[in-house]
Parts: sequence; structure tokens; C-alpha cells
Amino acid sequence: MFTRLRLMDFKSFKDTTFSLDAFTLLIGSNASGKSNVRDALRILHGVGRGYSVAEILGEKWAEGGVRVWTGVRGGARQAVRYGVEDHAFQIEADFTVPGTTETSKPTAMRYRLTLAVAGNTPEVVGEALEERGKYVFDTHPDGDGLGPGSAHRTIKVRMRSPSGRPPEQTFLTDRPLLTQMLEPGATSEQNREAARRAQQFLGAMRFLDLDPDAARRSSQRGITTLGDRGDNLSSVLAALSETVSAREVLTSWIRALTPMDAVDLRFEDDLNGNTLAVLIEGNGHETPLTSASDGTVRFLAMVAAMLHEATPRVLFFEELENGIHPHRVDLLLDLIETSVRASAAQVIATSHSPQLLEHGYHADDARPILIARTESGISTAWDVKQERSMTEVIDQDDLSDLMSDGWFEDIAALSGTTSAGEEDE
Repeated sequence: MFTRLRLMDFKSFKDTTFSLDAFTLLIGSNASGKSNVRDALRILHGVGRGYSVAEILGEKWAEGGVRVWTGVRGGARQAVRYGVEDHAFQIEADFTVPGTTETSKPTAMRYRLTLAVAGNTPEVVGEALEERGKYVFDTHPDGDGLGPGSAHRTIKVRMRSPSGRPPEQTFLTDRPLLTQMLEPGATSEQNREAARRAQQFLGAMRFLDLDPDAARRSSQRGITTLGDRGDNLSSVLAALSETVSAREVLTSWIRALTPMDAVDLRFEDDLNGNTLAVLIEGNGHETPLTSASDGTVRFLAMVAAMLHEATPRVLFFEELENGIHPHRVDLLLDLIETSVRASAAQVIATSHSPQLLEHGYHADDARPILIARTESGISTAWDVKQERSMTEVIDQDDLSDLMSDGWFEDIAALSGTTSAGEEDE
């Protein structure tokens, strides 16, 4: 689970740090910078997937012309905050990964990545990994690294060593060092194991921007991973239905969440091995997924994403409440809480919903973060629960009214251009 994120000179952020919880809600007006937080997490996800720096910021294509990765919006040149002279940005994340055994405690890690995009090819100019507060590797800690434009495009790295002087090694700058650490002979087995665990965590994130049209299509039996737009929904639901206990949980959510009187599911298979989910109502009427409403399909996709046994530990939803009737938002929150408890999943979402904000403000394991922009165009992150100027008013007023009136953005502007965690120039 992510516990802290720091963004320096990344897109609209100058230097902002904020904490995250099991359920983190990003609120704020349009164009405030919420999607820039998503882009920062996607960069970390690209590191976890083992891509090169150019691929992470741009695109990656597989054989046959299939695009398997879309980089950050605007590409490399738009990743750095406008006007930054060294054309570099930094993302630093604290997170916990599961212990190495079922009984061991989670391990706290910190990962820092600094990328420069001054030339035609973006490259690593700084990177570090810590495990339990002690470094695993760190680039040129004394400033003796080879920066952008060097002849060999390499960088010096200090490695963790059990004894003696920490050894220095040289790595290429075209790929994150976390990926290079996994190569045979690159470092000790202890360091490689730490890098592997960090990369697995980052690579397991999912970014879901659900599209009902994509989710309605039939999909190949045996596919158990929900696509970012909701692709493969029918086959994922079919996999969830294979065991009696999982099917009971699935159908209980279907009965609670769907706007129709659906009580069960069945699946139609064609000769090509594709399957299509069919909703069965209490009166026996059947509705194929291709005919279900947008809200029903989105709910089913959320159930599939949150309840599947292979659920990644971090799920990012764009506009979580989109297409969901206000009367069913409470049920959506129940689904999130169930997922967080049952599978140790972390849910991060952007939202404009007062009901979600109300929950995030009062729940112990939830955290609303206000993303706001100053007059100079700098995005800042405000921890709503920790800002006294906000809590004093929130505790005496109605959150829905405050949100609809734009009060959060106004109070952020009135409180100054520097949020908690942002440093002055």
C-alpha cells in the first residue's frame, strides 16, 4: 500500500508531499491536477512493468503492431513543470509490501526516481531504493554521477553491502535501475530480492477508467484479468463464479448493487470460446450484458475488479461515482470497504461526489486529498483532515454544500500558495 507520495517539478506540481490511506479520494475542480497524480503513479507502474524510460513516458508496441502501453499524457516534454531549467522531475513514493512469510510483518520501502528530458531521449539522473529505512542502492550520492548528455549515458550507483565500503557500479540511464538490478550478477541476492519485491508491488497497480461499451463485449474464457476499460468482464465474472463461496459473494453484490432485480448470473459460450454474462432477474427474465445499462455494467466491473482473488494491491479509479445513482453510492462504499479488508487492496480514486467525500472525511481508513491550483498555475495537495483551516469549518457545516459552492478551492487559495508538504522556492 502507498503511504506517501512526493512530486517535484512534475507537470503542474512544484514540490508537494501528501499521505495516502487504504481509501484515498482525490477531490478538486477540473484541471486542478488530479490526473497528474494519476500520471505520476502510472510512471511508477511503468517501472514495475520493466519498461525503458522512453517507453514509460511514451508508448510501447508489441509484435504485430499491438500497443501494450500508453505513456503519460503529453509525453516526455510535458512531464516536466514549465520553466524548470534542468528539465528534470522527481517522484518519490513510500509504500509497504507484504512480508516474506504469512506471519511476517509488511516491509516499508521508499523509492525515488528522477528523470531528465532535456535531450531527445529521456534518461535516469537519480534513483534510490530504501528498505526498512536503510538504502538498497542510491545513485551518485556525492554528486559524481554522469548526467544527461554524457558520452556513454551511464550513471554511478552505490550498492548496499553487508560489510566494508559500499561498492559502486555503473548502470545505463535508458532504463530504471530497479529493472537492471534484477539482471543476473547485477548485485547481491539480498539487493535483488528487495528490488524484485518493490518492482512486483509497482507492477501490480491497475488503472481503471471503465467504459461500459468495452465491458459489454463477450470475452475469451480463461481470461481472469479485467482490462483498464472493463474489457474481459464476462470471462472475469465467469472465473469468479467457479467456486460456490465466490459465486455466493458475487451474486450477493449483484442483488444489492444492480438497479434491476437481478439475482443470479449465467454465461453463454459461443463456438470461438468467448463467453457473455447474462443477468437473471427474480421473475426469470434474462438480460445479456450487451443490453444492460451503463450503471449496471460499471457496478459489475467494479465488483470484478475488487473481489477477484488476483486483485492487485492498488486500484486507481477515474471518477469513481460516474454512472452510479446517488442512492447506490453507499453500497459502492461498502464494496470498497469489503475489498480493502478481504484482499488488502488499496483504492485511490478521483471524485466529485459529496457522499464519497463525506465518507472519506469521517472513516478511519480513508483520506480525502484536495488538489488545488494557485494563481501561478502550481498544483498543491491538501490533506483535508489535517488542515485546521478546513476542519474548523467542515465540522460546523454541510460538506455537500461546501463542495458544491467551491469552498475547498477558495480556502486553499486564501490559505496561501504553499500547502502542507510543499516547500518554498
